[in-house]
Amino acid sequence: MTTNPLKQLPGYLLRRASAATMGALAKRLEEIELTPSEASVLLIIRENPEIIQSEIGRMLGIVSANMTPLVARLEEREFVKRMPIDRRSFGLKTTRRGAQAAERAFAAMQEQEALLIEAVPAKHRAAFLQALNDLNAALED
Repeated sequence: MTTNPLKQLPGYLLRRASAATMGALAKRLEEIELTPSEASVLLIIRENPEIIQSEIGRMLGIVSANMTPLVARLEEREFVKRMPIDRRSFGLKTTRRGAQAAERAFAAMQEQEALLIEAVPAKHRAAFLQALNDLNAALED
């Protein structure tokens, strides 16, 4: 019988669960021709009109070098538009088309999240969510 000693490591288990979840989400988002990163950025912009690109990057942990082409793709597809905020900054806002895509992306995300939480036994769900929140809070410090 083959054993996997990595199954004792929480980081390994989190990576495996994350990879499976993100892979399934990516398949759902293919229907709207968005990647998970693009969908996340689009949702942030929809909820925060005139947000600047660097703030989105900080919120989602996306470096500037990756944010620039990501936003450019959304802009090219007419999902977002830039709006001058001051002499140095441009804010981002979803277009009507972008808002519709964001709505569809959010629905896909909610469906995927429902499947994820259903995989956790009901009696452990509250503790599971609390543990994830505590872990993320501790890692953000």
